[in-house]
Amino acid sequence: MPRRAGRFQQNQPFRGLLNIAMKTLLIYDELVSLNRDQHRQLKLAPADSQFAFARGTNSVLIAAGELPLAALDFPCVFVEAEGGHSLAALVGLRDHENLFVQPDGAWARGAYLPAFFRRYPFVLAEAEGDDTLTVCLDRAYAGLNTEKGEALFDEQGQETPWLEEIKRFLLSFRQEMQGSRDFANHLAALELLQEGVIEYALDGEKSTLRGFKTVNETRLRALDAAALKDLADKGWLGWIYAHLLSVQQVQRLALRLDERRRLDSAERDAAPAMH
Repeated sequence: MPRRAGRFQQNQPFRGLLNIAMKTLLIYDELVSLNRDQHRQLKLAPADSQFAFARGTNSVLIAAGELPLAALDFPCVFVEAEGGHSLAALVGLRDHENLFVQPDGAWARGAYLPAFFRRYPFVLAEAEGDDTLTVCLDRAYAGLNTEKGEALFDEQGQETPWLEEIKRFLLSFRQEMQGSRDFANHLAALELLQEGVIEYALDGEKSTLRGFKTVNETRLRALDAAALKDLADKGWLGWIYAHLLSVQQVQRLALRLDERRRLDSAERDAAPAMH
């Protein structure tokens, strides 16, 4: 049965990816439902530290359709939670550290920016047992003001074309995430997912990441022709290989971590001594 689209209404430093959805939602400090009366005068402008809100998360949920680009920068893995499996990108190797958020709050130049972060400060909320969707925003976002930026509502209180485009993006992302869960759960049903282990080296020492799942390539190759054709026909086979290739990006994360540690050390050395 097709899904309804929904209705809009006003021992290592890395500890794994359990409860990732809850962790990433912590980027919202003061989530409120968008209200045309209360928020009619609001405008949204880029904040000075645009992605500072994402500085403290080392993983982020992604849609499977993002894999071809996300795999160029991040290890992309599967995570299990209540209700099934999802996809996530690792953006850091230590707890509470995103290696792609620069000291000034900018996103790393040339790196893919996951849609989960692009939608901020907006998000769709859904009440349990109800397919009505409510647009919410983080009232604490520094770019919200009444003077400059993109208006949310016009003088008559109607949604601006910019806000309508935001809503289309939010709904599209939600639908893509639903499709991604179908993809991940199908791989689990085929028994292709295994407990993941990713190793990387830093300063001559090896470290290991755990707490997620990866595709077992041996089991993938052992599938019968009909199962492989089904994956290919759905466009999922390419996503699987993008995931497998992405795992190798962990060493690039390690290089970013090494650069971050050197910058931190240089800042400490340059700081005036306390007396």
